[in-house]
Amino acid sequence: MGRVVRFGVVVSAVTALCVAAPQVVGASAATPKPVVVVKGLNNPRQIALVSNDELLVAEAGYGGTTKVPGAPGEGDQYVGPTGSISAVYLPQYAHNTTPTRIVRGLLSAAGKDGSAAVGSDGVAARTAHGPIYVQETYAPPDVLPAPFKSKQDGRLLAALPYHAVHVVANITGYEFRHNPDGREKDSNPYAVLARSNDLLVADAAGNDVLRVDSKNRIHVFHVFPNVRSGSCAKQADPGPKFPGCNFVPTSLAVDAAGHVYVGGLVSEARGQGQVLKLSADGRKVLHVYRGFTSVTGVAVSPKGVLYVSELEAKEAHPAGPQVVGVLTRIANGHRRHLDVPFPAGVAVNSKGVVFVAAYSIAPSGGLGGPGTSGQVWKLHF
Repeated sequence: MGRVVRFGVVVSAVTALCVAAPQVVGASAATPKPVVVVKGLNNPRQIALVSNDELLVAEAGYGGTTKVPGAPGEGDQYVGPTGSISAVYLPQYAHNTTPTRIVRGLLSAAGKDGSAAVGSDGVAARTAHGPIYVQETYAPPDVLPAPFKSKQDGRLLAALPYHAVHVVANITGYEFRHNPDGREKDSNPYAVLARSNDLLVADAAGNDVLRVDSKNRIHVFHVFPNVRSGSCAKQADPGPKFPGCNFVPTSLAVDAAGHVYVGGLVSEARGQGQVLKLSADGRKVLHVYRGFTSVTGVAVSPKGVLYVSELEAKEAHPAGPQVVGVLTRIANGHRRHLDVPFPAGVAVNSKGVVFVAAYSIAPSGGLGGPGTSGQVWKLHF
């Protein structure tokens, strides 16, 4: 990550947006339009369903008052305890609700306007009454305010609703001690998945998924080689010894058979994003889905339908020239696309109702136009 802070996936702040109805490519006129389940979120990222009746939303926050100089050519970052986890109860019936923040005080870094934040990017839980797991991003400790240096930075956290968080595992610490991918030591833990007996964490900058067992010990689950297809064939990351684009895992899901799906940003190279289907133990790659642009969310329905958020894919009917983002549905090899501005986390319930984070780079005040705050949409798609 280097001496100057690079807080997670870099996306440009977007201003002066206008609002337009979402469009489904290839859908019939009878396709229901998305419903806004909750609005006024601060940079919503991963979302997670707890049974069908509770939806958790990881809000990366809106930064804070501590100024951290950006790298050359990048803007300054503002750090503070504005990250949170929100809950939506009975999300299948919710409409235009406001956030109920059940975990607060999480590390956040953002631009001065609160956009494009990173921080509490991942969330998961096994039951409605058990702990909520939160994955925090990483920044060099010497640039952070004192409260965050050892309590949250790069850590997998846990909390009960309305209680303080505690550390479960130091994900970034494992990267710097062991460096599983053999490239530069770098860490940006981004997503968490709760299985019955363990937790999986995607480290976007570490290019791996780590497994945290029932005793909070960390193990390597899967390491991703560089992608060397298409435009990535002419790239090398982080240098000439490593041809191709970094996989950059950002998202996790599990299907009914226990297979694990991992979405890869793939260095934001257009059309080179991937979703890998792995065996339950992470040792085998069972299938590779290709052709995405900047994957930031993945979910699998009980019937095996795959949903993929593409943060920077071109929309069919964009609301404005800077608006991008698509949710892709894959069933029986056939793909359909829905315009979703700046999508992130995806979840699907037992009846096939899909939830997706929209305007995921926006604070609660929006991006300069009406209706552009961080949101979660509900749809049948």
